[in-house]
Amino acid sequence: MIDERGPVRQNSRQSQTRLSVSNRAELAAEYAEGVPVRELARRFNVHRGTVREIARSAGLAARRPELSDAIRQDAAKLYAGGLTLAQVAARLAVSNEAVRSAVIASGGTIRAGGRRRAGA
Repeated sequence: MIDERGPVRQNSRQSQTRLSVSNRAELAAEYAEGVPVRELARRFNVHRGTVREIARSAGLAARRPELSDAIRQDAAKLYAGGLTLAQVAARLAVSNEAVRSAVIASGGTIRAGGRRRAGA
């Protein structure tokens, strides 16, 4: 079976579209130009991870959106104030890893994980 993007794999629990060579090249070129991964995934009807995999196999460096200095400072202050990485990430609508990076970049240290004991 083939659709407008290329052959479709039949023997899978999910149908998986295989992007044509030209579509893969177009996706990689747009990734290199800075088009957001979510936009590329939506437009080419593939998963965000597939976009990153195609970019990686095309020899492109992985992109990570940079947080503004203000958000980094807020993240570090909130974490230093006692919130967990997950709580800070949820409050600022960023990833846990972005918060971790912001804390470390500001000279902070990451607390040990796990549940805290009452009164500790």
